Order: sequence, then C-alpha cells, then structure tokens
Amino acid sequence: MGKSDIRRQIDAVDEKILKLLSERAELALKTARFKRTNYDPAREKKIIARLAELNEGPLDEARIEAVWREILSACRGLQKLPTVAFLGPRATFSHAAALKKFGSNVIERPCEDISMVFDDVEKGLADYGVVPFENSNEGAVNNTLDRLATTPLAAVGEIYSEISLNLMAKHDNFKEIKKIYTHPKALEQCAEWLKRNARGKEIEQVSSTAVAAQRAARFKSAAAVAGELAADIYGLKIIRPRIEDHRDNKTRFLVMGREKNLPSGDDKTSALFSVRHEPGTLYRALKSFEKHNLNLTMMLSRPSPTGRWEYMFFVDLEGHESDENVKAALKDMRRETIVLKAIGSYPKEKA
Repeated sequence: MGKSDIRRQIDAVDEKILKLLSERAELALKTARFKRTNYDPAREKKIIARLAELNEGPLDEARIEAVWREILSACRGLQKLPTVAFLGPRATFSHAAALKKFGSNVIERPCEDISMVFDDVEKGLADYGVVPFENSNEGAVNNTLDRLATTPLAAVGEIYSEISLNLMAKHDNFKEIKKIYTHPKALEQCAEWLKRNARGKEIEQVSSTAVAAQRAARFKSAAAVAGELAADIYGLKIIRPRIEDHRDNKTRFLVMGREKNLPSGDDKTSALFSVRHEPGTLYRALKSFEKHNLNLTMMLSRPSPTGRWEYMFFVDLEGHESDENVKAALKDMRRETIVLKAIGSYPKEKA
C-alpha cells in the first residue's frame, strides 16, 4: 500500500470522526436542559474511565484522556462557556492545570493572587476557580489553606500536574543568552542545573514563570525558566528541556465552585477541623475515621487565623460526604471539635 492510499484512508476516517463528533455535539445539546450545570465532573470521569478501559491502543490512556477532555470541553462550550479563574498571568502552572481539567473551550480569568481567585468565584465573576493546594516537594500552599477555612465555596475537583521547568528563548543559540528570567521558586527547583550550566549569565527574579517568558520574548539575549505552555503562548523555543533538579515534582490543585457535587462512585472528601486544647481530643477526633472504616489519604496542619496557638487540621478521606459512613464519622467528630467543615467531595484523580 502506497503513501497516497494511506492518506485516502486517513481522509475517510477523518470524515467519519467529524460526523460522529457532530452527532455527539447534538446529543450534548439535547441533554443540557436536564443538567444542573454544564460541568459535571462525576459524569466526565466515568466517560474517560470507560474509554480508557475500552482502549486497545496504539494511543495510551493519557493521550486518550487528553483528546476526550477537548471533546468534552467543546461540547460543554456549545451549552455555555464556563468562566475559569486561576492564578495568572496566562501560561502559569495554574493556567496549565485549568486547561488540563476544563480544556480550551473556556473564558479564562487570570487573577493577581490566590485570594482573588476565591473572590471572583464567590462574587459570581467566574464559575470555577483553580487554586494550588499542595506541592510534593514543598508542602501545602498556605494562602489556599487560609481561604478554605472561610470560603462558602466547595471543592468540586482536583488536578495533579507535573511541574516541569524548561529553559526557553526566541532562538536556540544558548551561547547568545546573557540574562535568564525566573521565578524564585523555579530558581530553587533548578538551582543546581543553573549553577553547572549557566555560569556567567545574569539571573533576574520576577513575579511568575509567565512573566519570565514574557520578558524573554522581548529580548534576543534573554531566556526564561518556565513551563511548556509558556513557550507555546509567547512564541519561544525550548532550548534546554527538563532542567529541574528533581523529576518527581507535582502540584495538586483544587477546583472551587459554588455547588457541591453528586457522588461519582469513586470520590474523595476534603475537610478541616480544629480541636480543644485538652488531652486526647485530636486522637479521639481521628479515631472517628477508623471507627467508620474510612481511609485518610492526607493530613496537614496550619496555624488558625484566630491565633492563640490554635491549629487547623486539613484531611482527605476516601468517600463522598453523602455516604453513610462519612456522615457518621463527621457526626462523631463534632463531639471533639470546635470547628468542623466539609470542604467538598469530588472524583479522585490519579496522582
């Protein structure tokens, strides 16, 4: 079979795919009147999980998910484009996480800081907000924890994103680079690589990796340390990929919304609580999870905004807050806590 024959077959398959996509979009429009919201994380997870199970290759599971995220995003956009707030500017890792979860068919709303992401969703200026929650190397994001304690919003999703740093510039001649722009955290994460490979080059710290890419796009003798999305958005070439010193760096993001989720069958619940300064109160509060056969997958602490050496404890547990054992555990915990709040339940994602 020659090249022209294969291309004719590809054209024929493309036409079939286009017809099926149109059929799917028509069905999506018909279901719109039955839905509370046009973003249904439980349904979307089931769709992708089912397709991953049916997949026989050669595309792997990650590629299948990426394709279907865009299909779901496009169909969702026919009903109503959701507005998604994230820590900006565009091309930050928060922006990349938002695109990974919602696809490209959204109205993007970059925010100056994490508090503004919460504010915009609370005020109805955005439908959803994507905020960083914890990093595998650096721990919890304190600004997010503080807002979770007071916000009326619910966590409706999670995103795990690999933090990969690249050196990028307008051209691929590393010798011509005189200055490298980078965010302080990115600088920490690739300090050894820069020490070995960028001697004699000026390092200037800026407010975000996206700003670093913006600066590099303006000057031929400049480069930036940033994520792959920044190279796409600002027209830069990746001249040294994966320069981070540790390759196991991931950030977990939470998606915040105004309505709680229905169960998906494979959920995680996030909660926070505070206990009295009395012997055994923390132990007894946590004992509730064991009593009701609930698995804790994460626990961390944060000084309470009220001060006075009080602490807030944040936990993740397997199950949905509407499950009987989750409700029973939270009910038992109320006897030992002075503050108890279910932040939200959402479909579990692969770490």
